[in-house]
Amino acid sequence: MEPIPSLQIIKYFLYDYFHIKRGQRKKYSKDLQDKITKELLTIHPTVSPKQSFQETTYTVFDLETTGFFPRLGDEIVSIGAIKINVNEMRFPEHFYEVISPIGEVPNAIYSLTGLAKEQVEKGISFQEAFLKFLQFSKGTILVAHPASFDVHFLQVMAKQWGFPNFKPLFIDAYFLANFLQPKVNNKLDGLITYFKIDQKERHHALNDAQMTAEIFMKLLVMLEEKGVHTFEDYIKIRGKKKGKLVFDD
Repeated sequence: MEPIPSLQIIKYFLYDYFHIKRGQRKKYSKDLQDKITKELLTIHPTVSPKQSFQETTYTVFDLETTGFFPRLGDEIVSIGAIKINVNEMRFPEHFYEVISPIGEVPNAIYSLTGLAKEQVEKGISFQEAFLKFLQFSKGTILVAHPASFDVHFLQVMAKQWGFPNFKPLFIDAYFLANFLQPKVNNKLDGLITYFKIDQKERHHALNDAQMTAEIFMKLLVMLEEKGVHTFEDYIKIRGKKKGKLVFDD
């Protein structure tokens, strides 16, 4: 967990909070809000505890953001995702959107992500991107590396835009990697090297989602080899390690 900068806290409560609220009012679309609300009522896949990993479709996704702290005004600038199952990675079932945030994007983020200022300025709103992502991932289980960042960030932003009930089913690929091979560097770059994944340009949301998907497929094979075949099996190991179920809020 990154330490919270005290200056960012002060700046947020003195300026950013009000700036973001004004920006949300300007970008707000009631039509999109209504469509998102309807989608949120039907996003959850039907998953039985006895369901095997092979029977499941996953949406592996990645976010690029302006910082680490969505509760202090950091926002999403791009989101990439790919649908997979055990048997195949399905193309062209991929998703990528650049989002125009309300706040300013630090120059360091442009350098890190390779996004141009013009791209971000022409990006779609969070509402529109969130709706498209919900439609793309509908009926699947989300996967992120780590989900503690990406899923949480998406939940906080959804709540800030008036959607407090975004509670998707998800699996944390970082948790899986740490469970399966605790002595390995299980950060994304470490696993790309460890599994000899064809490395694409990093910090591009779709590239990172694709590499995470390739890693996740290998982790599922390792789970099978350890006798973890179903979500019921996975819930047991999740509970032993952290006292929580796989489908955390």
